Amino acid sequence: MLAASIVWNAGFAQEATPAAASANTESNLMMFMLVGTAAILLLGILLLGNVMVKLAKLLVEKEKGKVLLILLSFIGTSLFAQEPAAVATNTAVVFNWDLIAAIAVISLELFTILFLLYMINKMAASLSDKKEEQKPAFQLPRLFDSINASVAIEKEADIMLDHDYDGIKELDNDLPPWWRYGFYISIVWSFAYLYYYHVYGAPLSEEEYNTEIMEAKAEVDAYMKKSANNVDESNVTLADASGIKEGLDVYKNNCAACHGNSGEGGVGPNVTDAYWLHGGDIASVFKSVKYGWPAKGMKSWQTDLSPVQMKNVTSYILSLQGTNPANGKAPEGEIHQAAATDSSATAKAEATPTN
Repeated sequence: MLAASIVWNAGFAQEATPAAASANTESNLMMFMLVGTAAILLLGILLLGNVMVKLAKLLVEKEKGKVLLILLSFIGTSLFAQEPAAVATNTAVVFNWDLIAAIAVISLELFTILFLLYMINKMAASLSDKKEEQKPAFQLPRLFDSINASVAIEKEADIMLDHDYDGIKELDNDLPPWWRYGFYISIVWSFAYLYYYHVYGAPLSEEEYNTEIMEAKAEVDAYMKKSANNVDESNVTLADASGIKEGLDVYKNNCAACHGNSGEGGVGPNVTDAYWLHGGDIASVFKSVKYGWPAKGMKSWQTDLSPVQMKNVTSYILSLQGTNPANGKAPEGEIHQAAATDSSATAKAEATPTN
């Protein structure tokens, strides 16, 4: 069931977009780890089961009634263990439920191993002719000692080395089991890692980094595009050189008919001098472009141009300040000195107006 789930996930990841494939990478790795763990635990269950079967045969000859009760309890536990597997089958291919199903199976296997160890210990005690006092199944001090395999203080003389450093003697202790088993597991894990990244084809660190950079850049571009469309007269700023260049195209297609190809004026006023009818700062010019002045013959452009286009054409108009084209129309309105001296001078330097 778990292997089929991984195959399904791998096929889905190949058909998905790069972003979706990157999102499934960690899920696929987790599934490989869980399947490997489940396989190892299953092998342990089979080995313990084989031991239990042999002990059961011996007990049949010695105590038929007791072994019958033991086997019945084991069969009842096995039947109980089948229910989570059925649930896992129904949810294995639903989003991340396959991971939950795998964890449930591994938990069930761990429970089965503990149960088998308990039953084997009980059977072995029943077969033993030596009567021992009843002891708890698990004792933390004994478990700690078995994991560390340390030599008792009274027996340290047996592992004492001849080295003597200023009264400090050295013991020849073996590596503790937890360290050795951890090392063995790391070796097994290295093969799984090698297969997953260099055979199966999972993305390496550099590829994951490049993918995440591309995704982040796409998110930034989408955010900037969305933010750019929120421009209005309260937050408008001068466009950069590429924006002013786009504003030139917008001006030629929509504004030149009234204000002249070079902003010298015509039906509309001259936009290259320091005189303005409705204000010469960027917010006022943007507002004039956006809402227009219908009473004076200028239409509103907010339904024809996007906020970004209105920002760009406004920046281009301000870049025309002081260009003094030929046949310029006489000044109209009030002088706005800041229009020729403020930051619009930067836009003027970046602009490339053409006649």
